[in-house]
Amino acid sequence: MNELYHHGIKGMHWGVRRYQNPDGTLTNAGKRRERAVDDRRARKEAKRQREWNANNASQLSDDELTSQILRLQREKQLKDLTNDVVRPGKKHARDLLQRYGDQVLTAAVTAAVTTGASIAITKKMNDKWNPNKSVYERMKEDLDAKTKLADEGLPVNVKGYKRENGQWVPKSENEKGKGK
Repeated sequence: MNELYHHGIKGMHWGVRRYQNPDGTLTNAGKRRERAVDDRRARKEAKRQREWNANNASQLSDDELTSQILRLQREKQLKDLTNDVVRPGKKHARDLLQRYGDQVLTAAVTAAVTTGASIAITKKMNDKWNPNKSVYERMKEDLDAKTKLADEGLPVNVKGYKRENGQWVPKSENEKGKGK
């Protein structure tokens, strides 16, 4: 098996597209590419011409200057008209932002500050703070720790509850008023 097989077109490189047939005529892709290149060149040349006209207006004749001014005015009018007609969604979104933007921004900032302050306070109060734990899990851990201390005979205060026969029971209205 000492043969070398070649698949593809001689001299072709990987990732390089062919835009010409072997006889030199353009493929469909080549024709599309040439049109796109011509369009880009024409736009670039028109821009260059506009810039030159704007910078050298004194060298233009009255007719050329009048035609340029008229053209620019009509382009501006068309742009103003199409912005209102073609983009009603954009106009509606702008109106909504102007009307409610401050309220939404204030609410978002308030929520962010409140959440950040809550996390900071919780971290400060509890060294074992874990953001993935729910409030219920944290309260249960706290109650379990206090239960362990109460079982050892140490005085523990759990707001609204008292320890009776090894269980936490709600305090009566009289006991709540006394602060026990």
